[in-house]
Amino acid sequence: MNKKIEVIPYLAFKGNCEEAVNVYINAFGGEIYWMSRWDEKNYDMTPEQIGKVMHVEFNLGSTRMAGGDSVDCAGVNTDISLMIHMDSEAEALQAISVLAEGGTILSPLRPHPEPDDSGCGSVTKDRFGFTWIITCPNPAKQ
Repeated sequence: MNKKIEVIPYLAFKGNCEEAVNVYINAFGGEIYWMSRWDEKNYDMTPEQIGKVMHVEFNLGSTRMAGGDSVDCAGVNTDISLMIHMDSEAEALQAISVLAEGGTILSPLRPHPEPDDSGCGSVTKDRFGFTWIITCPNPAKQ
């Protein structure tokens, strides 16, 4: 695999993702590329998720970043996950397989909920303790 891979820091917020991203953009410059929200049809934990940020991708200077509101954590989670967009399901599954050796697949590769369902994602904690979010296009939507 000789293609250029971009590693994207992924931040988990406790209900204030949009506010935080706007503060960061105000402080450093940047822009939001994409933001989706939990709604009545797609929330997966509690109704408190409704209206919160499901997923946002943005840049600060030349750094692409991502994040979302994680209502399942007891407090602010300052751990950073690392996200990589792969070009195909096969590439994503290969990367997940390598990361899972000695690690744990926390969430298998599956389609994201609407309106982000054009992509799939998986979460794996590697044997070194880092969490990786591996995404790819949803083959069912191509």
